[in-house]
Amino acid sequence: MAAAGLQVHLHPLVLINVSDHVVRFRSAGRQERVFGALIGAQEGRRVDVHNSFELCVEDGSEGRSIDLEFFQLRVAQYLEVFPRYEFLGWYSTGAQPAESDIALHKKLQEVSANENPFALLMDAEKMSLDKASQSEELPVKVYDSATHIEQGQTKLTWNEIPYIIDTLEAERIAVNHVAKSATTATAGHSSDFTQHTGGLSNSVVMLSNRVKELLEHIKEVKAGRAPKNHAVLRQTLSICQALQATQPQALQKEFCGEFNDASLLVLLATLTKVSANTSDLLDKFQLAHDRKHRMRHHYPFG
Repeated sequence: MAAAGLQVHLHPLVLINVSDHVVRFRSAGRQERVFGALIGAQEGRRVDVHNSFELCVEDGSEGRSIDLEFFQLRVAQYLEVFPRYEFLGWYSTGAQPAESDIALHKKLQEVSANENPFALLMDAEKMSLDKASQSEELPVKVYDSATHIEQGQTKLTWNEIPYIIDTLEAERIAVNHVAKSATTATAGHSSDFTQHTGGLSNSVVMLSNRVKELLEHIKEVKAGRAPKNHAVLRQTLSICQALQATQPQALQKEFCGEFNDASLLVLLATLTKVSANTSDLLDKFQLAHDRKHRMRHHYPFG
């Protein structure tokens, strides 16, 4: 597969599988790199990476080796269920491909029908940073290999290729379910209000980071350490003028009004629920009292 003109579409299940593989290794105290295979479908210049599975890789004195029998068995199992799928490449962790990955890459070329598999790398160190959850960029890169002949020797080079995240309707439902499960595991509950406030919190944090970056840029420009970009300065000025156009007192008054209305609704709902529970208790008490009274004054015939 040549890289020119290819449209690589990564599906969410691949990213979930790779991140789960990394987290399980780190939780077990294992710091070595993880390895796995990528499978999907290719139609023309469009490549869809739908799924992945782990590989049994061992580092020995002769280099890195994989369990070929396990690899071929798993590929055959997937192809039996999904006839359109094929082996597309392999994944691992790291910022960029290492020299030791070339042997693994060539081995997979030999044992699979794919002459030029992809390499997907997830930067695990970037994932562990504090600001990783606030970043809009995924710590994932896709590489394609190219073989050149230099001075009579074959040399393999890596070229980063762009990709897009693509989802089907069933995948959207599954990802939404996983997100809710993650929220439950983290916060102990998964109400719509919690998810809404969590999204607002992340948005405010990201806005604050962007404002800090703009402020640092203005300071650098003012100190002469950064060149003046008039387009950026005009946009920054328009943002400042828009902030000055707002009226903090009116905004505070409107916010307090909405907060009081919401609090009133919560109190009314609580009062209604308490009244309903009290009414049920009185009905049960009246029913039990009437039964006891009838049993006391009951005289059998005869």
